[in-house]
Amino acid sequence: MDSFEKMYSVKEVAAITGWGSDTIRRLIYRGHLRAVILPRSGRRGRIYRPARIAEGELRKFLDANRN
Repeated sequence: MDSFEKMYSVKEVAAITGWGSDTIRRLIYRGHLRAVILPRSGRRGRIYRPARIAEGELRKFLDANRN
């Protein structure tokens, strides 16, 4: 991963792939898609921890799982 590589939010990756945000989070938590999990913010009521996916990791995942 390049230090200046573009990082995508879960919502952005969901829009790129056409999958739901929950599917992207499931892939991250099960270890299929590598992501950086950010610390929780001060907000209450947030269920998920914010995550960022590097562009290179997304490309690798999509290339490996292409039909």
